[in-house]
Amino acid sequence: MKNRVRIGFFGSPELAAACLSRLLNDFQVVLVVTQPDREVGRGRKLRETPVSGVAKTAHIRILKPLTIDHGILYVCEEQEVNLIVVVAFGMILPEYLIHFPQYGALNLHASLLPKYRGASPIESSLLEGNRITGMTVQIMERRMDAGDIIAHMQVPITPEVTAEDLMDIFILQGPGFLTLSIDDYLSGREKPKKQDDREATYCSKISKEDGRINWHEDAGTVVNKIRAFNLWPVAFTSLEGKLLRVFRAHLSEFKDEEEHEPGRIVKLDRSEGIVVQTGNGLIGITDLQLENKRRMNHEVFINGYRSLLGKILG
Repeated sequence: MKNRVRIGFFGSPELAAACLSRLLNDFQVVLVVTQPDREVGRGRKLRETPVSGVAKTAHIRILKPLTIDHGILYVCEEQEVNLIVVVAFGMILPEYLIHFPQYGALNLHASLLPKYRGASPIESSLLEGNRITGMTVQIMERRMDAGDIIAHMQVPITPEVTAEDLMDIFILQGPGFLTLSIDDYLSGREKPKKQDDREATYCSKISKEDGRINWHEDAGTVVNKIRAFNLWPVAFTSLEGKLLRVFRAHLSEFKDEEEHEPGRIVKLDRSEGIVVQTGNGLIGITDLQLENKRRMNHEVFINGYRSLLGKILG
């Protein structure tokens, strides 16, 4: 069966690149479709996607369309694609494309479907303080993330885990999970199971403004926001008029009998970090970046900002 499969791969970021690299070891990938090169940095230099780099090294035909149209279908026909695999592509595939291949179109989604259908499953799971998440391989259909399920892979979430940590786990474990799931699907060992739409939850695209910290919220909500957004857009507040980005924080065990204004820095501690009052409870910030400075841990930050205690964030 593997010898007869000709994969058209759609994906863009590092997770997709890791999956493509693994698929190349087990299957014949004849076409790669990825996002266009983007201008980055002050020099506005063009940067290709991680998937583009893998495909180029493997000498696979690459398409970088601005939109998905019938031109993609024509190339799939030309390359005799009979299975489409989609991992974090970044654009919605039209129905005529996902139903074209002989073996259909499969997608690796970063949640345990039917939970968190949509664009931000990792962030949404962390925002809600879940203790378990995972990945799903599904058969794509017209409705987003509503296809029959081939397989689930569960991943536990401990209190300190961030979106960055989860992505590292998915990059490590996702490619093998995807490859085995495709093999099981093609061989008939795994029978697709329909999703229960009654159990479905949905998540939308994230904006930069979503990362703004509201210090009047309770400590758990603030920490979950920091954990969820530490890849993008990164939770942020302000310190004396300067942007302060917060990458990691935890619920603080520091006990303070005094009542403080939300956002006030109430303690500087090597183990607890920069302890800040919220609307209910304290958090300890341990990884942060002040505007025009490099990212650093709390100890380095405290040493370079000696008048920090008592300042109000936000």
